Amino acid sequence: WESLVANLAATWAGTSAYVTDALWSPLAAPGADADRLLCLPGHQLDPLTEALLARWGERAGRLTWSAPAEAAPRVWTCEDFEAEAQAAAACAIAHLNAGRAPVALIANDRLLTRRVSALLVGAGVRLRDETGWKLSTTRAAASLMALLRAADARASTDEVLDWLKLAPAFSPPVVDALERRLRQKGVARWAAVPMDWREADIDAQRAELQAARPLLHWLKDTAQALERSGQWATLQADEAGRQLIGVLRLGEGAHELDGLGEAATGPRGAARWSLAAFGAWVRDVLEGAVFQPTVAGAPQVVVLPLQQRLGRRVAAVVAPGCDERHLSASPEPDSTWTAAQRELLGLPDRDALARAAASAWAHLFAGPPVDALWRRHDAGEALLPSPFIDGCDAGTAESLLDPRAVAAGGTPRPRASAPALLPDRLSASAYDDLRTCPYRFFARRQLRLDEADELDAEPDQSDLGNWLHEVLKRFHEARGDERPGEDADRAALDSLAGALAEEMGLGDDMQAGGFLPYRAQWPALREAYLHWLWPHEAQGWRFVAAEAEREQRAGRWTLYGRLDRIDARQDGEGDERFVIDHKTESRTRTEARVKEPLEDTQLGFYAALLPAQRLRAAYLSIVDARAERDEPAKLIEQTEVLMARDAIVQGLVNDMERVAGGAAMQALGEGTACDFCAARGLCRKDFWQPVAGGAEEAA
Repeated sequence: WESLVANLAATWAGTSAYVTDALWSPLAAPGADADRLLCLPGHQLDPLTEALLARWGERAGRLTWSAPAEAAPRVWTCEDFEAEAQAAAACAIAHLNAGRAPVALIANDRLLTRRVSALLVGAGVRLRDETGWKLSTTRAAASLMALLRAADARASTDEVLDWLKLAPAFSPPVVDALERRLRQKGVARWAAVPMDWREADIDAQRAELQAARPLLHWLKDTAQALERSGQWATLQADEAGRQLIGVLRLGEGAHELDGLGEAATGPRGAARWSLAAFGAWVRDVLEGAVFQPTVAGAPQVVVLPLQQRLGRRVAAVVAPGCDERHLSASPEPDSTWTAAQRELLGLPDRDALARAAASAWAHLFAGPPVDALWRRHDAGEALLPSPFIDGCDAGTAESLLDPRAVAAGGTPRPRASAPALLPDRLSASAYDDLRTCPYRFFARRQLRLDEADELDAEPDQSDLGNWLHEVLKRFHEARGDERPGEDADRAALDSLAGALAEEMGLGDDMQAGGFLPYRAQWPALREAYLHWLWPHEAQGWRFVAAEAEREQRAGRWTLYGRLDRIDARQDGEGDERFVIDHKTESRTRTEARVKEPLEDTQLGFYAALLPAQRLRAAYLSIVDARAERDEPAKLIEQTEVLMARDAIVQGLVNDMERVAGGAAMQALGEGTACDFCAARGLCRKDFWQPVAGGAEEAA
């Protein structure tokens, strides 16, 4: 294997072309176009430079740097990451205020340097980052990768939506409406999105990038796709976008890659790349490219690595990150080669790296003042100063800042009031918010602030509930008043279960595994439901409607809701209605809902949507028969539903009138009501101001 690798390496090196090959061409021969070669060395020996000096012989000359001045930096000790970032920014601004510009900001710790840069830019400082950052982290790269991810036939709904939001060709209001609809329904896979919800051009553009093709065709087709989606103009208007187009050869330079590597044509034609292979190639290219934005006007701060300080004319130097981790006196070699292998390959060993680090640090003091900063702690881990500054007199970072005294205090308990924002229509969940916590009602229903529904790739219990609801709805709508028999009912349910799993995207390759545990419950759920249904129908009940939308007036407000199921029957006393709500949650939780009739908002509210005098309401608890010792499908009835209905309607009218009159919407939620509350970050319950005795501020 070693000989094979060696032969491969030699072949690769022999057939590869490098920019520096021109230095050995006849035009660059000693005396041909230049009489002398002068070399200004860096901090360590360079094999290329040494080879050129040997080639030029007596015509070559080596310049030397003057000995660096013996000086010590001003060292500042900081407590943590943020304190060091603020202190470094303060040092740079102090130099600028004193007329010392430009200031060199040494990038010992890249993450820290980015934070310092953000603070300086926020303060209005013109900053040029010569270290740059990967082109893959720019907005332009995100726009292109969004297109490629969305084009995948197995793309998630989130991936397609991300692309649509970045593509100017698609109307933002249309995309926002589509997103709301998809999140409400929880459609996680784009393949499961109903066709009548999609714009035709979305899938047309995606389909054009799904077939395999040669690299040259990929580049041309991707450029055309960017033009159709409106992204091309955005890239052209952006500095990083223009560099991306050039690096990937998406424009007129695509022909430069025709004939390179796997793109070369041969007896069998050009190699064909899949979308995944092309996407991986794009990621690698963008990861290897560095983006350096231009700065309007002369930069006041220049970010550069320590080694590039050599020979630079600056007025001051700020060097954060001078701790043992980020500024080591004996740097670790950046590969796994052994010492012998590094010597054979001409790579610097540990001693050479240590000498280079010492030389770079010494030349840091070539004239201007230097501020070196380090922090005692990083992410909870103690740090020591770099050996280069160990022993220097250090000041504290607090003296660099201009502190402000702020009295500590908690957040007052909110008492909001916004009668002008009162909604005209109320659902059961909206009124339940008002009863549970008035402030939650204020945040979610009056301000209309709410969390966006997640488009989870993995199915969960809610997907099981939605799937089961839709299966039972379509089963009863197709069955009507017919009684085809037990076997026919089972067959119809099984057929619908499989078809709807596919329709809802729960049966595709990406989600089938996650939904498998729920599909495994299906035979038990089906039998549980049917063994409840047949005796229920034998009592004279017949199906009337499923997912029925109903409205009723209550004072000045309209109550609305969607009822899972309405049944009816005729007896000697007349017509009787039965409101049934399906539950797949734990049986204990469902039974707890009906213990206190006046606390059960849902069934009482649903009953208010049906003004019938003879009315029953219940939850149908359907659980896995394999784990339930009780009846796997059990009707848990609210026996006092008429009383609860009247009380809830009267209470709703009274409560809403008080809110309309300007009553304070206080945060009164307690216990489990607050555990997963979407408004908790707004009411700031965890930071309420305490009062004397340690108790929270009284309402």
